[in-house]
Amino acid sequence: MQRPLSPFKLAVRIALLAVLTLFLGAIGASAQLVTPKTVPVLQDEQFNIVPSSRPGLGSAFIALEDTIADPFMNPAKMTRVRGVSVAAAPFMHDISGARGGGSTLPVALLMGGQDWSGAVLAAYQNLDRAGPTFNRPTSERTSSNQYVGGTIARRVGGISVGAGASHAKLRAIDGVDLLYAGSDRIDQRGDVSEYRLGMLKEWAPGHSFELLGVHNRTDMTHDVHFTRWVWNPVSKTTTVIQREERNLDQTNIWGVHTKYYRPVGVDGWRVGGLVTANRLSHPKIPNYVIQNIPRDPGTTYGYDLGVGAARIAGRSSFYADVVVQPITSETWADLARDTVTSTGTLIPAGARTVENDFNFHNSKARIGAGHAFPVTADTSNTVGFDVGLAVYTIGYGLRQTNNITGTTRRQSERWAELTQSLGVRFKSRDIELAYAFRRTCGNQGCGEDQNRGIIFTTDTFAMAAAGGIIAAPSAPLFLQSGTETTHRFTVVVPLR
Repeated sequence: MQRPLSPFKLAVRIALLAVLTLFLGAIGASAQLVTPKTVPVLQDEQFNIVPSSRPGLGSAFIALEDTIADPFMNPAKMTRVRGVSVAAAPFMHDISGARGGGSTLPVALLMGGQDWSGAVLAAYQNLDRAGPTFNRPTSERTSSNQYVGGTIARRVGGISVGAGASHAKLRAIDGVDLLYAGSDRIDQRGDVSEYRLGMLKEWAPGHSFELLGVHNRTDMTHDVHFTRWVWNPVSKTTTVIQREERNLDQTNIWGVHTKYYRPVGVDGWRVGGLVTANRLSHPKIPNYVIQNIPRDPGTTYGYDLGVGAARIAGRSSFYADVVVQPITSETWADLARDTVTSTGTLIPAGARTVENDFNFHNSKARIGAGHAFPVTADTSNTVGFDVGLAVYTIGYGLRQTNNITGTTRRQSERWAELTQSLGVRFKSRDIELAYAFRRTCGNQGCGEDQNRGIIFTTDTFAMAAAGGIIAAPSAPLFLQSGTETTHRFTVVVPLR
């Protein structure tokens, strides 16, 4: 029997893995996604389509395994699956203040063999459009999205390798209808594509090392329509002025992710650590009303550094994760033609007019526990209960330089989001059933806001696109993000 590593040797190994991962990220390998968020809005549940074996446990990630979700996060983990099974996880989510929500039906087929394994996932989603809908036909008050993905993996000696790809055809994203102040219609369309390549080395149950590369591309288009009524007091007539803007939202992500965990002692404990490094390029950032700076490109570097512990003892489980998330980002506006500044200096076309430098200091803390009770004498049927709690704090400093006026301003923002989850599950030889309730409370707490969907700075604004949002606000933020609730049902049926 292999002796457990001492805490000192374990810390040294995790540190070495961190150095290796940061080196790989520097040369452009790929990772799990670390995206920026400059305003407190709630949007995560829309893209949380992958079924989970323990949906009520929360977002356990470092030292606890999820037999259904893990293969879609790292394709190499597909080799852990044995037999053939179907998993469906329909869910409904709602954001308070009529900011969004909808219903989603994901279905996955998992097939595990001795050497080769694979899985496919498809999901259909119907979203409620947020924002003004009083002047829209009934058929345009909702939009549909389609998701499809697959993984394939093979065990080679003592190492598993796998590849995966997914594609989403999007006609709506939660909150984008609140993005452009004064608009009365926003037509969204676009795609999100992702490719993953993973490796897994396992020495024993609960002792593994994984390496993952990810490339993600977000390409969205927003056709924004504005209508303005202008009253002429002289002629006592009203003139209707209409205009339409087309905004592109594009983000390309390359990253690398690694994780290591192993047993400690003989009481079912395991500890682990992870490191993630991402590089995001933003060829096109929409001309948000909050900043009113067209043609914004930019570059972001994001990292996850985390440690976690879990205990599995009999039918009980427990986990705790802590992750710090430093992110730096630079965005800018460039000139379409030569411009003369207020001091008479000529700035040539293509030069930067406004430069935004962000420094994020985010953190995540997650904890959860569960227990299963036998309900038959042979213990083949069990009923389990799970609870989870997560806190995500986001804080950043902005330094904005205006090269035309020669001025600089600074702004700091910080808020926290609290996510609570509660689940019940039934398991037998023939079927697994689960229900989970999840609630994420924004920066104003878990109470209802009084503004019924008005998210405002100097203008109304919200987050857009799966690649995150990195817009520089033009004034201090005074906003309430609301509360997001989710009801999720999971059915897993083994076929053989």
